[in-house]
Amino acid sequence: MSEFRFRKKERLLKRSEFQNVLNQGEKRRVNSICTVFWVGNQFGLRRLGIIASKKVGNAPARNRAKRKIREVFRLNKSKFKPALDIVVISGKGAVDLPFSILENKISRILQA
Repeated sequence: MSEFRFRKKERLLKRSEFQNVLNQGEKRRVNSICTVFWVGNQFGLRRLGIIASKKVGNAPARNRAKRKIREVFRLNKSKFKPALDIVVISGKGAVDLPFSILENKISRILQA
């Protein structure tokens, strides 16, 4: 059951970590839902960072979008390629989209 946890070591926390992924990583746009960046890392862990700007909506809408993206990562991280740093930039469409569709679209990009 512990494989479904989202631990602190699985998060991108520093601005430099986000910048590294955004500058050096591969990029894939998913309609108006989100943009996904990823790059390999030397830690052997899958790590996630989420960006939700004010363009997404007010604070509750941004938090809802981030919560959905975090849940997609938490439930599917074992299916993703190993040793990846992932940054997801949320779009307006992520707030109203049902979780199952969001999960399908994001996990399809990152699966091994």
